[in-house]
Amino acid sequence: QLQVWYQPEVDLRGGEVVAFEALLRWNHPDGTVWTAQRFIDVAEDTGLILDIGDWVLREACQQGAAWSHRRPDRPLIVRVNVSALQLAEAGLLPAVDSALNSSGLNPAWLCVEITETALLQETATARANLDGLHERGIGIAIDDFGTGYASLTYLNSYPIDVIKIDRSFVSDTTRKQNRLVPGIIAFATTLGIAV
Repeated sequence: QLQVWYQPEVDLRGGEVVAFEALLRWNHPDGTVWTAQRFIDVAEDTGLILDIGDWVLREACQQGAAWSHRRPDRPLIVRVNVSALQLAEAGLLPAVDSALNSSGLNPAWLCVEITETALLQETATARANLDGLHERGIGIAIDDFGTGYASLTYLNSYPIDVIKIDRSFVSDTTRKQNRLVPGIIAFATTLGIAV
């Protein structure tokens, strides 16, 4: 009943699709489609997120490889969310390696997205996983940036390639917090991090 949907990321300078984010959906028996927000907490509490996360990773890598094969001159990046539980799990890197090997996806076309709160649960395993992803040439993004409690120092101390500013900062141009966006962009750019 689970399915992966793909949300395109468009470069506004030319209108070209440059990436896709893999989004988990549940075709619920009641006939509706549930977004991950409706069931992901239960999956994390029960530990099912590890199996689900591995499955999503394999599906996304397969799809990414298919897209890259169709347009080798302009491969698309596939972004896959990894939960805090997955990040702290010793099996993350073997699962990533398996998904890449079975799909044939170039690691450079995979980007793992984590939330700020995942960085708060700093463990030796999480650190090793982030370093291992980076060493493989896999991109690392912080999703919903600005909504968690992580310190800006995490951007300097972890191998972060991309930050995705949370929509609450950019959806309402009259809000005071929109004044923070240019500062976040400048700070990230100084560190060589894409926004």
